Amino acid sequence: MVKTSNCYLFAAMRKVNLVLLLLILSIQTKAMKINYTIDIQNPNTHYALVKLEISEIKESRIVLKMPVWTPGSYMVREFERNIEQVSAISNKKNNTISKVDKSTWAIENKSTDKTIEVTYKVYCFENTVRTSYIDNDHAFLLLSSCLLYADKQGSGTLDINYPEAWTKISTTLIQSKPNLFSFDNYDELIDSPIEIGNHQVFKFEVAGVPHTVALVGKNNCPTDKFKTDLQKICSTMNQIVGKHPCKEYLFIIHHVEEGGGGLEHANSNVVQMQRFAYTNKERYLNFLSLCAHEYFHLWNVKRIRPEALGPFDYSKENYTNLLWVAEGITSYYDELAMYRAGFRTESEYLRILSNTFSATINRKGAEIQSMHEASFDAWIKEYRPNENSINTNISYYMKGASIAALLDIELLDATKGSKGLDHLLQHLYSEYYEKKQRGFTDNEFYDAIDYIAGKPLNFKSWAEETNTSETNQQIKNILKKVACSIENKVQNNLFYTGINTEQKGEKIAVKSIDALSPAFGLDMQAGDEIIAVNNIRIKTSLDELVKLIGEGIELNFIISRNGLIRELALKPSQNPKLDLNITIDKVDDPILLVWLKKI
Repeated sequence: MVKTSNCYLFAAMRKVNLVLLLLILSIQTKAMKINYTIDIQNPNTHYALVKLEISEIKESRIVLKMPVWTPGSYMVREFERNIEQVSAISNKKNNTISKVDKSTWAIENKSTDKTIEVTYKVYCFENTVRTSYIDNDHAFLLLSSCLLYADKQGSGTLDINYPEAWTKISTTLIQSKPNLFSFDNYDELIDSPIEIGNHQVFKFEVAGVPHTVALVGKNNCPTDKFKTDLQKICSTMNQIVGKHPCKEYLFIIHHVEEGGGGLEHANSNVVQMQRFAYTNKERYLNFLSLCAHEYFHLWNVKRIRPEALGPFDYSKENYTNLLWVAEGITSYYDELAMYRAGFRTESEYLRILSNTFSATINRKGAEIQSMHEASFDAWIKEYRPNENSINTNISYYMKGASIAALLDIELLDATKGSKGLDHLLQHLYSEYYEKKQRGFTDNEFYDAIDYIAGKPLNFKSWAEETNTSETNQQIKNILKKVACSIENKVQNNLFYTGINTEQKGEKIAVKSIDALSPAFGLDMQAGDEIIAVNNIRIKTSLDELVKLIGEGIELNFIISRNGLIRELALKPSQNPKLDLNITIDKVDDPILLVWLKKI
């Protein structure tokens, strides 16, 4: 009995010690709290004054970092280059600050003060969806480009002071008082862009979720029509997974003179639209497709994601082989949703998909780089193209969309039309986002494909391998499974030079040269101005001029390089590029009807 009592006593003491140890560890690891203030005093200077009130400090040395990239845009952008005059104070005394590396500051806290105030200025004058921008009209704050962070950082607040003339602020951060917002962690904070100014706002609902649209800047948007169309495309996207995870959603639409682009966030997105392009039908439809793309990322990327895409390391590149899943599948769905919602006809959609296949096969870089390689090297290639990129790499947006279309058809064929790509995404959402609350590995993604198919599809090879001479035939074989044919429309004329040009003012310049083309290896390079061909002055299109001169005739070029005139000759060849066109062979094919279903 005594032994038993001692055992119970020993066990009880172990439990007490364990509780004490856990209590000590919880105190030691308790995250410090950071309350931010952003003060925009004079927007004409494009500066914001940022203050960090850091409390609940336990360490004698605090390390603050600036993100070098922003999620959704896979390139190191060096945001820290816009940071100036970092200082720190505690108990009315200046703390010593040292620069550890390009994006890291260390603050000495020798007196172990519980609270330190850090201030700095940040210059915000880059008008893209990936950066912050401040001028006299408005402020757009992409917080990953503005706010320092600490590794041991928990919840906090963000207070924003801005000119009284600005009457509206749009963000998905939780607002506790006017201009004061709260967040649970730094990831949530920087994934919540903020628009401040006098922008137009309208609202609608999708699946019971309130959606807000902020129209920024002068534009000719037909608001009522756009509201109806945007709600329809969002509803169509919601039906793919069937569960809307957001409590609210925000579109921030910046109207610009030229350019475009978009960036997704967990509960919002930011897109650019040419301000007076709404009356141009094709540009308007392309913009709707862009909105669909960024909107669908709230599922695919933000919830359904490769494991590398969260939690993030903001100090360096975050590598994955599956960006083609994140962006390529989304690119497939943005145009498919335009068709499902009725914005594109069946023939229009098939033509767009045909163009995607053509571009994928025609790009010489697809024979060099696989989808896994393109995904992994996105940090150094996708966002930094040069004149030789067409010959060395392939876009995981473009080829990824091609692979997604083939995967959709393969799944439908394997399940006799009962399950397709929609069901794969539904499974990934349920299994990894809802149940496991994490991203998936490469093998888990490809295993999920086989799970939905009910048999091995060996689809990983499409992402691991480069294009070969058999790729076109493989695409043809898969399209037959939905009673479709795909044929080349290009005529075998001898007009091909391999020279790709661009208009620069009134000049025609060489943009790039296709590898192994008639122009490849000649004394012609990107940036050369083409003045004349066979003594005919070029004004607009090189291809049209070559056709005018005649099939297979040797071409004598007069070019200017750095102000010096040069001459060279080449003989055009047969065009190796394809112009593919998908046609339907059997309109009542059951799997085809599932694939091209409307909402």
